[in-house]
Amino acid sequence: MITEQIAQDARTTSASRVRRPSWKDPRLALGAVLVVASVAGTVYLVGELHQTSTVYVSSTNITLGEKLTSENMKTQEVQLGETLENYLHTDAQLGQDARANTFISEGQLIPVTSIIHSEVGSRRPVNVDLPADLSSSITPGSFVDVWIAKRETSGSTYGVPEKLSSMVEVAARVESGGGLVGTQGTNLELLVEPNQLEPLLQALANESRIIVVYNPAGTEQ
Repeated sequence: MITEQIAQDARTTSASRVRRPSWKDPRLALGAVLVVASVAGTVYLVGELHQTSTVYVSSTNITLGEKLTSENMKTQEVQLGETLENYLHTDAQLGQDARANTFISEGQLIPVTSIIHSEVGSRRPVNVDLPADLSSSITPGSFVDVWIAKRETSGSTYGVPEKLSSMVEVAARVESGGGLVGTQGTNLELLVEPNQLEPLLQALANESRIIVVYNPAGTEQ
């Protein structure tokens, strides 16, 4: 009898341990809260990741001083997050006198720092003919350092190059070549500040050697 009573008590204890929890059980309520919070957090995160904004991008190459219009811009949906304010978006007030203060290549987002609401700034475009073997990194919108080597009196040699300016922006690049003489070269349009304009034009007039060196620091601007 004692043995049977012990066995019965054991079965009763085991049954109470595996009994389905009541809806009033605090553990069940806590689990439900955690599940709801997890689902809500996932939905919020997915929504944030897929949130887009409408911004302007250049539909063609936009040169220095060119007005920003519907002909050279188009809208595009992008995911920029907190960096949205750095670019021209449809909620911004553009104005009719907005111009490009730098070269903007086709398909590029338009930074607000590249827009001015007045006439063209102080920089002036100057075209320079250079050898054909320029770095491929020198493209419209990139920056170069400009050096000048003056022609010696003998006419066949050049002096030590001297730096004219750092961080000169390239507005355009055109490859040239062929023709009757078979020469090849590259024409760069440089955006030159007023204090650099005179010595550069003087170097061109005196047939000095002009050397441009790609400046990778310009990509950080």
